[in-house]
Amino acid sequence: MALNFHHMLLTILAFLLVSIPFNSNAVAAEKCLLGGYCPRNPNDPLIKNIATFAVVTHNSDSNSSLEFDNVAEAQSQVVKGVNYRLVIKVNETHVIENFPNVYQALVYLGLNGKDDLHLQYFKKLTTV
Repeated sequence: MALNFHHMLLTILAFLLVSIPFNSNAVAAEKCLLGGYCPRNPNDPLIKNIATFAVVTHNSDSNSSLEFDNVAEAQSQVVKGVNYRLVIKVNETHVIENFPNVYQALVYLGLNGKDDLHLQYFKKLTTV
């Protein structure tokens, strides 16, 4: 019985070692708490696509005309799918002076992939 336990423990440890990427993201992954938000690369094409989705959906929902510029910060949280919390810079035609053109968005990506995106919120940040 003790041999089976040790075999199972070694199998789990081997899986964990193989599943940890050997790049700069591995250091960031160590800082993530289980169920918490983890930093993501804002230049990742997936992150940019999700940010663009957030801006387009916000424009549609609020009759706005924001234009996606870039992603300043990105984080993800694994749930039954993935929550993406993004700080998005946009270009606006009607800008209130002294306010940055920066928004925070939360987008949920469900288990069905890109067809299962949902904008949870999109709000203007008054400070960056």
